[in-house]
Amino acid sequence: MSIAIRPDIGASARIVQYNRLRYANILINRPVLILVERGTKILRSGEEEWVVPAGGCIALAQGETFDVVNAAEGEHAYEARWIAFEPETVAAFAAKPGQGRPFPRAFPVHSPHKGFHDAFADCAQAITEPGSIPVEIARHRLGELLLWLDLAGGRFAPPRPPGFSDRVRDLISNEPDGDWTSARLCRLIGASEATLRRKLAAEKWSLQSLLIDVRMSIAMQLLQSTDLSILRIAEAVGYESQSRFAARFRARFGFAPSAIRGHVRPDPKISASSSPSRHTDCPLP
Repeated sequence: MSIAIRPDIGASARIVQYNRLRYANILINRPVLILVERGTKILRSGEEEWVVPAGGCIALAQGETFDVVNAAEGEHAYEARWIAFEPETVAAFAAKPGQGRPFPRAFPVHSPHKGFHDAFADCAQAITEPGSIPVEIARHRLGELLLWLDLAGGRFAPPRPPGFSDRVRDLISNEPDGDWTSARLCRLIGASEATLRRKLAAEKWSLQSLLIDVRMSIAMQLLQSTDLSILRIAEAVGYESQSRFAARFRARFGFAPSAIRGHVRPDPKISASSSPSRHTDCPLP
């Protein structure tokens, strides 16, 4: 298992989770479609709640924050696949006329048409097999999937301009194991340390809290979608100590990293030689 990212096209991965777990305050970094294959996904934002059963799909808007529950089905794991779109792709589609209405947070499709499922699979293939799918075809496939969503009645709104914390988040996401000091970030962004602190505070972040949130979110995605050991995941997000990483993870999510995988041993037929991506700015558990 792995997280596949095709630059300028999108990202995709399959989630496998063996326990019912709740993830609080998950920020959606890219417009995303999630197709639940087994189990149930529950999302909450404010007073709203969306329940997506197996076979259903849900679109989540960029920049929104959700509490997420992935519920396994009996002895079977929760399984889902997601596709994240580049904001430019969504902006280009949003400029076209259509029948779908822009949704502010989430748009569920409880019984997607078979063509919707087929388009989802074709998009995932275009992202995971870039060598066999030309970039022009990949873009066409993503547009087709957005059109299926539009025909189901919803469409992503034009993406908002990125905020200051979004820019910092993207930099950290591209190198989660980096030495992210305020001085280094200031050089990359072209701002003073006072400006960095002030602008992050205006968006309700400190550098330390944002750094931890990005690293733990990436670690969560790697635990769900790869066979990497917990030690390797800890190293991939900048922790030499597995115990310190586990403590940070528990403080962020309320459970240990091992809880995501339960006590089920990985299928030996699935390669465990995957390495974490250097661009794991992927959106959702």
